[in-house]
Amino acid sequence: MNKNLFNLILLFCLSVHFCSAQTGNPILIDTAKKFSISKHGYFYEDRHLNLTIDSLVRYKAANKLIQLTPGKVFSKGYTQSYYWVAFDVENTLNQAVHLMFKEQSSSINQLQLYKLDDGGKIHPLGLTGDHFPFKQRPYRNRSFIYPMVLATHEKATFFLWADKRGQNLYMPMSIGRDVDIIQAEIPQHTLFGFYTGVFVFAMIFNLLLFASVRDNIHLYYAIYIFCMLIFILEEEGLAFQWIYPNLPGLQDYMRLIMASLSCGLLIQVMQLFVNQNESNSRMFHFTNYYKRFCWVMAIIPVLMLFKSYIILEKIVFYINNFLALLTVIVIIICVVERIKAGYKLGWYYFIATVMLLLGVFNYIFNTLGITNFNLLKPNGLVVGLTAEIIFLSFALTQRYNFLKKEKEMLLEEKSKHQVDLADGIFNAQEDERTRLARDLHDDLGGTLSIIKLNITAFQHKALQLTDDERVFYDKTIGMIEKACLDLREISHNLMPKNFEQSGLIETLKEHFRTLNESSKIKFDFVFQLEHAIESTMEITIYRIVNELINNIIRHSYASKATIQILFFNEQISIMAEDNGIGFNPDTDKKGIGIQNILSRVKYLNGKILVDSNQNGTTTTIDIPLK
Repeated sequence: MNKNLFNLILLFCLSVHFCSAQTGNPILIDTAKKFSISKHGYFYEDRHLNLTIDSLVRYKAANKLIQLTPGKVFSKGYTQSYYWVAFDVENTLNQAVHLMFKEQSSSINQLQLYKLDDGGKIHPLGLTGDHFPFKQRPYRNRSFIYPMVLATHEKATFFLWADKRGQNLYMPMSIGRDVDIIQAEIPQHTLFGFYTGVFVFAMIFNLLLFASVRDNIHLYYAIYIFCMLIFILEEEGLAFQWIYPNLPGLQDYMRLIMASLSCGLLIQVMQLFVNQNESNSRMFHFTNYYKRFCWVMAIIPVLMLFKSYIILEKIVFYINNFLALLTVIVIIICVVERIKAGYKLGWYYFIATVMLLLGVFNYIFNTLGITNFNLLKPNGLVVGLTAEIIFLSFALTQRYNFLKKEKEMLLEEKSKHQVDLADGIFNAQEDERTRLARDLHDDLGGTLSIIKLNITAFQHKALQLTDDERVFYDKTIGMIEKACLDLREISHNLMPKNFEQSGLIETLKEHFRTLNESSKIKFDFVFQLEHAIESTMEITIYRIVNELINNIIRHSYASKATIQILFFNEQISIMAEDNGIGFNPDTDKKGIGIQNILSRVKYLNGKILVDSNQNGTTTTIDIPLK
């Protein structure tokens, strides 16, 4: 008898405990602005997807609901079940109150709130969710908000049915006065307006850089920023509100599409930034296959728009979360590899990626239900992405400056190589001219002189020749003399006699004296050189002046010409003037003489200007001494 009495007492105590846990702990509505649900609410998991509101009313009465964790956001990770949340409310004021219930998850398939009044009557307060047009929401806001009115001292029980199958169940819930709930949304919208502005600015900045420098990294990065902007707006429900409010169900898959695209794009940007290729990275082939896999994964959610399977959604959900972590880890490994190889610019990308890694870890662990907090507001992912985008955009400008300097160095080395090559060619030409002039003068000249002496040795016998033979003899002597003169002129042109000893001016003075004795053109030579110039420039200037003289003699039909060589302002100016018939400098540039002048002026980094008309031609050449 005593034992039975003890059992009855124990059963009564347990009943009192459960009843007090589920029906004796209402949310007391007083003058406060906001009220916690986690300290007063209960939940139930509907794994068979067949419970109704009537079932939940009975389950609550039978104490089958599980109490929420006080002070914690209701989070269960990935789910394939329906969930019910119940909480009691009591108005302690002597007046009616206007409240709002807010469920602040980023997205939800379907959401239905019911009110059970004191009389046992159930009142549906509206069916909403991402599977319905945005305008169907009880209150048009990015969060799921239900207006609630409680009469004086009214008691009621509210039941929330949530369908988040195929998604992460993370449901921050609260009750507050309507004015305070709406006012609390203003700073949140302002904050996301700021972050959106940062993303849009970075995207436009990179598009402008792409249009300016035509570097594909800026185009890929701009697309990446766009994808991540859509992703974070989806996470807060703003993309559905702002961009496509009449396309319900789309945002179920937009996050998956944007996440997969972003992973592949971020790998592509990394490869371009650190100049990863087959020759400098062991990871190159892996990263190439990996980014293509990410882009293929972006196609699957597109197909799921037409026909969806819960198992496929689950697989894609976990793969995308895994890809987000793996992408950042792969990038860090590849960047560290390039830094070790001496690519110092990789430090910028490394720091930016570490910032992103912290945000991704925070987001993924929350998504999988491992953690239940945000490192920074509004969440770790948004802050990490923003920090990464700002820092990496700065790093891209540094990369541009780095590549610009590197290009300038390469151009400088190329220019130096071209100068060295040109020096070698001109020096080789001068050496060959000197050798050829010496061989012609010493060998062929000597031979012709001997031939002339041998023939003139028979001059006493020329009186015995017939008239025709005498003519032939004289013609032969004349040809030999002409050959000697031509040989002397060719040898002189190849390398003026005693040029190294006499120098440029004395050699030209001698040359003009000879020309004025034999040419029909009267040449005036004006010169003023204050300093000695190096031998390579001196002989090149001689070649230029000689070509100018030859062109005047052959083509100008002039009677008078003036050649000036003047030194001033650290440059040498050469001017050739004649009173000939002129020519068209725009069309008559194919002559060997003109081409020789142009090539030598270019070799000396000089500038040439030709002014020609029917009254004559003036050619001005400016050659810098440095």
